[in-house]
Amino acid sequence: MYGTPADRALAVLAVGADASRVGPSSALERALPESSSVATVDSIAATLDRDLDAIDCIVTAFTLADGTAVDLHRRLSTLTAPPPVVLVVDASDGSVPAGAVSTPFADVFAADRDEDERTDRDRSDPARLAAAVTSVVPGDDGPTVADGLPRDRRSLDALKATLFDRLFTEIPLHSYVKDGEARHVMVSEAPVDRRIHRFGEEYLGRRDIDGVVPESDAREPYEDDLRVIETGTPIVNKEEHYASADRWFRTSKVPWTDGDGEVAGLIGISQEITARKDRERQLEITHHVVRHTLRNKLNVILGRCDRIRRGGRVTNNVERIAEAAAALTDTVDNQQTILGMMLGDPDPTPTDLTCLVRHRIEAARTRRPDAEIDAALDDGVVGLATESVDRAVDQLLGNAFDHADGTPEVTVTLEDGDDEARLCVRDGAPEIPAFEVEVLTGRRSIDHLNHTAGLGLWIVQWAMKHSGGEVSFDRTDDGGNEVTLTFPYPEAERDAVADDGTPEKVGSDGADGA
Repeated sequence: MYGTPADRALAVLAVGADASRVGPSSALERALPESSSVATVDSIAATLDRDLDAIDCIVTAFTLADGTAVDLHRRLSTLTAPPPVVLVVDASDGSVPAGAVSTPFADVFAADRDEDERTDRDRSDPARLAAAVTSVVPGDDGPTVADGLPRDRRSLDALKATLFDRLFTEIPLHSYVKDGEARHVMVSEAPVDRRIHRFGEEYLGRRDIDGVVPESDAREPYEDDLRVIETGTPIVNKEEHYASADRWFRTSKVPWTDGDGEVAGLIGISQEITARKDRERQLEITHHVVRHTLRNKLNVILGRCDRIRRGGRVTNNVERIAEAAAALTDTVDNQQTILGMMLGDPDPTPTDLTCLVRHRIEAARTRRPDAEIDAALDDGVVGLATESVDRAVDQLLGNAFDHADGTPEVTVTLEDGDDEARLCVRDGAPEIPAFEVEVLTGRRSIDHLNHTAGLGLWIVQWAMKHSGGEVSFDRTDDGGNEVTLTFPYPEAERDAVADDGTPEKVGSDGADGA
């Protein structure tokens, strides 16, 4: 149980030859609570050389060897949490120094040097000074800053150390401390989903440009480190893109100063915001595509209606109106799918890809019984995927059907590779325009001139990105399209599903017979 200053041991520092004018320091020590200690120094410099974190109170004379108590108070006030200062003055002539009044000392103690005037030993100078000391030292269970936090410096410092330790060991943020050369001297131990290329302990003793991250990504953050260290100016909430991993982080770096106020390095925190940046891009792309599609299809509808009003052939124009309306319906459906992915596409989980692809092929055959689908699916392929991957497969099959010249012919293969599962959809449809592939893969920016014809392939792209996989576009030997989806499968995740017996074994020869 914590004690109050009146009943716990205190560490007092007496400064100046006259600080003990009330008697020897041993007398004050005896007047303080049991086990208290009083040390003595004669100057401001000697005071500042002491470990002030271990001092509960300073008792000082006004005149010191290298200044006055006002100078001492001014020097102490530059510290983060200086101990309280009690000024001892000789008030026998009825006056005190002006500085004793104008400087905010914790207390000013008027010593009575005339022993004859002391009529009560309980009110002797050592006892009264001890009472003054205990009155200015906050109690561990006394006044608080807020909601039970201690006010006294040592307890607050201990609390800060505990909080700092918890920040580095429990909070899932990439936190770090770097020295004056921008080398990592401390890195958070808390579990972070994925750091920037490395585990926390691999950063220690290294600068960003020392292979912590690829050189192309490291140069700008390293220059920011040097700027903070050299100028003492913090960098707050800067968005950083690590292109080699296509990940975004929001980073803040502030100077780390030593006891003399000199910059010794920096403290930083980086929080991944890739998901937020992905949503921003999804909104931008959806806006461009939907606006373009709405304008074009509504123009078609309005134009065909105008032709009908002017006596044009109703049947032909109504068919074009129906096609435009169907395209708008598809756009709205795809927009809702993307909205669902933006708001709540869950983390990828081990998924029986063989079962998933087989079911999507069966659904596609129901929609287009005339389509020829040749499927070769390896048995029991498990990969990491989100719930939206089924829509991605639907989009690939639907695109092959919609753009085919004549009867759609599609080949679907699913292979269980060494490091990843590969799903490949090949069709005989006209080539996906090269500029669309460049927009989809990020090699070309999207704008009112450069965009895709619809949202379908974006659903494929984002479903695979959320799954931690990739999409690639190629041409078949006979001029059709070949789209390949690669799914990661951490061995532990894959084994967990296989051991559970969840994957449905499809066929006995590595194919589902579709």
